Amino acid sequence: MIGMAKRLSLVAFVCVALIGACCGASLSDPSPTPTVQTPPPDLVAPSPTPLPLLVNGQIIDLERGYVVFSSGDAFKLSAQATITDDATGTAPSYALDPGVYAVATLDSQSGQVVALRTSLRPLAQGTPAAQIPRRYVVMASSPKPNPDLAPPAVAYTKGFSATVGVTIVVSVPANTPLGDDVYMSTDTSGWNPQAVKMQRLDGLHFQIEMEVQRGTEIHFLFTRGTWNTVERDRAGLQRPARDLVVPGGDVRVINVTVYRWADLP
Repeated sequence: MIGMAKRLSLVAFVCVALIGACCGASLSDPSPTPTVQTPPPDLVAPSPTPLPLLVNGQIIDLERGYVVFSSGDAFKLSAQATITDDATGTAPSYALDPGVYAVATLDSQSGQVVALRTSLRPLAQGTPAAQIPRRYVVMASSPKPNPDLAPPAVAYTKGFSATVGVTIVVSVPANTPLGDDVYMSTDTSGWNPQAVKMQRLDGLHFQIEMEVQRGTEIHFLFTRGTWNTVERDRAGLQRPARDLVVPGGDVRVINVTVYRWADLP
């Protein structure tokens, strides 16, 4: 009886040991590590469409498929370019004479002006023409500091060439700042606003003396150094360029009056 009990106890011990070993083995086995999939790389974002450049300034010429700003920089006009007044969105009702303010929309891919908005007053949008990347500029301003120092073009001559002494005396408005200089901008200088610096006579009068060839024709306007300070007519509106044809003779004195400046009331 006692031997039977011992055998049963031994069998029970072996069973418990086997069960414990099995359980221990199952507990020690690590759980399988789940597979982590690497997400696909992000698709490369498409390059944004280049935005057009806005060129700001005052135009001095608009012809033969080009727009030229007062900085001397020229940009090519697209064949489909539109020209509208900034305020109305319609065709300008005024002449596009030198000094008109404009913002040109420049297509950065073709390098051409596709739209031109104009105004008789300064416009805030855009980058000054002189600061536009040079690769878009068809013609840059001449490095010559003062083209008026070159012999002026002759419209016509009769007989032998002769020079004429021309003195231009300009009277300026009473509100002209005393510290400002007055300049004569001419078509022969590419409408450089500081082409010819005039000599101060007193607080309200300036003059310039020139030796020009007989028959010379000059178109000019007066400024205080920039196109933002160009002269205006009595009503404060843009005025056409002045015209001077030098006939024969020894000396000629011309007295003119500036009634208002563009930047002053």
